[in-house]
Amino acid sequence: MSLSALLRPRVLVPVVLLIVIGAGILIFSGGGDSKPVAEAGSHFGESNSSTGRGSLLDTMAPILGATQPKQTRGSDPKPPSADELGRSPGDAVAGLFIVGFRGKGAGSDFFARLEARPYGGVLLTSGNYSDTRQLGNLTRTIQRAARRAGNPAPLVAAQQEGGDFNAFGDLAPKPQVDVGKAGPRTAFASALLAGKVLKVLGVTVTLAPNADIEVAGGPAQGRAFSDRPSEVVSAVRASVGAYKAAGIISAVGPFPGDGAASQDPNIGAAPVGLSIEQLRGADMKPFAAVASGRTAAPAIQMSNAIYVAYDAVTPATLLPDAYKELRDRLGFTGAIISADLTATTATSGGTVGEAAVEALKAGADLLVIPGGRAQQDEAYRAVVAAVRSREIPAERVVSALRRIATLRRLSRGAREAVKVPQ
Repeated sequence: MSLSALLRPRVLVPVVLLIVIGAGILIFSGGGDSKPVAEAGSHFGESNSSTGRGSLLDTMAPILGATQPKQTRGSDPKPPSADELGRSPGDAVAGLFIVGFRGKGAGSDFFARLEARPYGGVLLTSGNYSDTRQLGNLTRTIQRAARRAGNPAPLVAAQQEGGDFNAFGDLAPKPQVDVGKAGPRTAFASALLAGKVLKVLGVTVTLAPNADIEVAGGPAQGRAFSDRPSEVVSAVRASVGAYKAAGIISAVGPFPGDGAASQDPNIGAAPVGLSIEQLRGADMKPFAAVASGRTAAPAIQMSNAIYVAYDAVTPATLLPDAYKELRDRLGFTGAIISADLTATTATSGGTVGEAAVEALKAGADLLVIPGGRAQQDEAYRAVVAAVRSREIPAERVVSALRRIATLRRLSRGAREAVKVPQ
């Protein structure tokens, strides 16, 4: 039977159900939740060990044994009005955050916190993953926790970019550096497989593809699709289309592009010395290709790099001019996701609470705080205080919540028919 046939719901669901019926009860391993958690591919906070990539059969065998998460959700109310938000900002502010945690299952105290505080999303990293069966059960546990509390179903996000930059190291897609050489059809096929696998396992958002232009010696070397802007444009557009076809939200990043940065921006200060004309002539082109129209990505993630074309000290994820470039010049109307704001503090020198407030004021819709609990609590309290004091206008929060609600609807929606690149 072909791979596409295996992944059709009529075939996959009965196979999964038969395996689930015969399976025993899984015992999850727990873990403390106080230390920082790094995004996949980020070296901030902890090292990112990767697992083997495996063959296609190695990849698919555990998928067929995975427990397919049910489509569970709590209440999904309309975003509050500005007046309602001003009177009671707590739950609404929680909905702005994507948060991570340590551990691989129900033993973590994170799930009690998820019931008490309706976060907008949960970020899964390599530290949350053992195998596909465990991952399927973990995403179902996340949704059940929200449902028990009557909260909106959180987005479940992971950086599944390819190769060493995968949260789930033995799953698709292939490394972007390999895919880019083969052309857009290969990029589409790789992302389509990855999207279908993630959909089965209950992951609704992939922080991918990476839209950097490779520069020799730069952080995108060995990671980006290509060193040619036209090839990156084609691969990014194809990947976004494939994720749409699979019913997965893709968040293209990091805007405006990290290819020419001095180092990985998630390690520390990483200046990009290009002029605004150079950025627009190359690094921004992949983002322009998916910013508007039928090829538009549903989300774009910001960079932690510093762009001297705008400001010689402020990371893009905190910089209003970078968001204006994306919104006003490129015409992007989807959700904007911040960079890892815990990593931002290594460059900004401030606290994670200050970073969260500044990112929201600048234009971010979703605030990424991988962990641990102390950083998440600090950021949450800082944003609540800023809303109450009107440092952050209520209208700014409402507009962010509306875009997040659109993402949530997309994550539950039907797969989209997308033309395969020629």
